[in-house]
Amino acid sequence: MPVYVKVDEYKDVLDLLNMIKNKLAEAKELLSRINELKNEEDAELELWHSGIEEIEKKIEFVDKALFRPSML
Repeated sequence: MPVYVKVDEYKDVLDLLNMIKNKLAEAKELLSRINELKNEEDAELELWHSGIEEIEKKIEFVDKALFRPSML
């Protein structure tokens, strides 16, 4: 059984579908950008973590050097 749709309604549906496709493409772009920012943030946090570990090692070395009992 054939289905009849008014041309105006058909055009409205096509316009709506195009709008949805455009919004979906925008959402994908935004998600991609968010992922890039997250990766940049993770890399920066790793640098900070490495820096803190390096400082901890240096402080431990200085602490041992200053407070090590001297051998007479």
